[in-house]
Amino acid sequence: MKRFIVIGVGRMGSRHAANLYRGRVRGAVLAAVADCSGEALKAFSAKCPKAERYTDWRECVRLVKPDAAIIATPHYSHVPIASELIKAGIAVLSEKPQAVEIAEALYMNGVAKEYASVPYAIMYNQRTNPVYAAAKRITESGALGKLKRVSLTVTDWYRSQNYYNQGGWRASWSGEGGGVLINQCVHQLDVLQWLVGMPERLYAHAGTVNRNITVENEMYCYMEYPGGAKGTFTASAHELKGSNLLEIAGDRGKLVIGKYSMKHYSFTPSEERVNADTVKGYGKAAVRVKRYRYSLFRLIRDAVFGQQLNVIRRFADWLNGRADAPVAFGTEGVNALQFINAAYMSAYTGKAVQFPLDAEEYSKTLAIFKEEEKRDGKIFVR
Repeated sequence: MKRFIVIGVGRMGSRHAANLYRGRVRGAVLAAVADCSGEALKAFSAKCPKAERYTDWRECVRLVKPDAAIIATPHYSHVPIASELIKAGIAVLSEKPQAVEIAEALYMNGVAKEYASVPYAIMYNQRTNPVYAAAKRITESGALGKLKRVSLTVTDWYRSQNYYNQGGWRASWSGEGGGVLINQCVHQLDVLQWLVGMPERLYAHAGTVNRNITVENEMYCYMEYPGGAKGTFTASAHELKGSNLLEIAGDRGKLVIGKYSMKHYSFTPSEERVNADTVKGYGKAAVRVKRYRYSLFRLIRDAVFGQQLNVIRRFADWLNGRADAPVAFGTEGVNALQFINAAYMSAYTGKAVQFPLDAEEYSKTLAIFKEEEKRDGKIFVR
């Protein structure tokens, strides 16, 4: 039985801790929680009264001596806490994002490599969505053929001014490191790179629309992939009825993926053969369609307990030798973060950004964002 602590018991951390406290994770038990906020600890105690509580996470580690820790603190603290825990030999499951800037993530990956025997994972719960998992099997099988086009639209993260007025560390460059991209869309961007890989080049436009905040609440990106494929990405937090749709078009097939369902179109012959062999008319192929759905039982279970419970369960199984790997290794967090950092840099400079991103250059850009935030407020309102 692995003894877990949860560091940070705000909205997400309290849910992780409650799942452990109530015995919903095989081979794991909640040993204690830690949070510098007395209010957060009081609120958690009302739900889980017998849980041991600390206001200092280091004291918690020293006295409890846990096997593993879940980090659910503000973004900028993920790397400092994770690196210290891993160096102490404590397994880490970190909330997303891995870090705020690529330089931190690269440092963290270096620590993980040096202490390779210490488990390190990241909370990419969207990978446990059965629809995305099916898409992963299809893309890895090569059934789509050569990649031609990618289109991702994530505009269903509506946030009113009232949400931002709640304050705290969110919705600021100094507290969160960005807006809709790094907070809400990091999961979808992880899924995107998980399925089709990273682009070679990106051009972006960001905006702050009708909100009194200093970070972006919309983003538009154009991507170029190895082999000539092109892609677009649209994100927004100000549409009342938004969309969540991913299309992956290949030479031999196409995926049309929503949050809870997917259609897989298979072409016979491939587009390349259709183009080469057509001598009359426009050209066509036989099309087969297979549908995938998020089962009702799974949907209800994940809605009640959170998709994150799937990640914690796999992490515990990994620690106990029942699984070969976590849902996502912590070191994989660098990919979505690199996309996010590149989009911010491109949107600010008005220039295309090449991958891999220059970590030092982005660190300088983020420092500018923080200074402009203090001086002028908004960054992407010109």
